[in-house]
Amino acid sequence: MSTQKHLGLILDEKLNFKDHLRVTLDKANRGIGILQKLRHYIPRQSLVTLYKLFIRSYLDFADVIYDQPTNKSFCDKLESLQYNAVLAITGLISGTSKEKLYKELRLDYLSSRRWFKRLSMFYKILKNQSPSYLYELIPQSHHLFNLRNQNWIPEIFCRTESFRNSFLPYTIREWNKLGQDITQKISFQSFRNILLKSIRPTANSVYGFCDPHGLKLLTRLRVGLSHLREHKFRHGFNDTIDPFCPCNMEIETVSHFFLRCHFFNALRIDLMNELFIINLNLQHFNDITLTEFLLYGSNQFSYDINSKIISLSVNFIIKSEKLDDTLL
Repeated sequence: MSTQKHLGLILDEKLNFKDHLRVTLDKANRGIGILQKLRHYIPRQSLVTLYKLFIRSYLDFADVIYDQPTNKSFCDKLESLQYNAVLAITGLISGTSKEKLYKELRLDYLSSRRWFKRLSMFYKILKNQSPSYLYELIPQSHHLFNLRNQNWIPEIFCRTESFRNSFLPYTIREWNKLGQDITQKISFQSFRNILLKSIRPTANSVYGFCDPHGLKLLTRLRVGLSHLREHKFRHGFNDTIDPFCPCNMEIETVSHFFLRCHFFNALRIDLMNELFIINLNLQHFNDITLTEFLLYGSNQFSYDINSKIISLSVNFIIKSEKLDDTLL
């Protein structure tokens, strides 16, 4: 047999894991198709949870073994799958900023996630929190330095690139790049939390707003790829020859759409009246700050007030009918 399956991991003669990845990606892609169908009926956060449990878990399984951290083609193939899952969850289109989308859903890059898991496992090996035979895989000459109490670890000599990127050689190099304030952490949880903080974005909250359609339209404005002409012109849409609003006032930015376009004066008056009713004084906000406030809420206000702000902003967007058409 050219391949064998052991504990769910498909091994091949050259240990390049191509068959394992093919099977894994096929399973994950089928799951993404299901997410796309569920998007219209299930809250976004529930879709993210389903993605983590039933799609990303396929990619997570044994990833510290099959990882190829310096192989750009390999990393891009895996990352594109998560990107497609995020598009399915949000309803946005390809070309949307991956970084901004991940921030909306608070998702790590898969490459960063594998890096985190390698170092977490290595920490346990060094701290005697894993089977002893794993510690014994570290070359014996290192033991002379009482390795369990050292911050820096001598690197393993590698003749081939595949061995250089295998678990121990690669992870030792990455461990040595960490500062002593990280490697000296006594508790695994403290070590883990510091690493997670370095790779996981702070989410842009929607404060419990659940309407899938409204949330899709709001997210389009947040990530900068919507029907607004400034967005379409910047992304090179064929039907947009300039970024100016049809109202002939100025460039059609998010700020212009919310605050100045005369096509939506009546809706804007209703929006500002509703904000006034919940005792928000907006007079001291400049246009940039006010636009951010309408898109994201503000940590100056309570959760309930921010929830109301997001709801009012989405109501404005929907009633404007500006972002309703399919964005191609």
